[in-house]
Amino acid sequence: MNHTDGWMNGWAGGGMWLWTVLGLVIVALLVVVISKLSKK
Repeated sequence: MNHTDGWMNGWAGGGMWLWTVLGLVIVALLVVVISKLSKK
């Protein structure tokens, strides 16, 4: 149990923030692409 719990805590601590950053970057790219397409 301790091993699994430690692995989950490591994934949540080191992985969730990475997915959050990736999500923000993807949203920013989508906004830029949509704005460029709308300007055309």
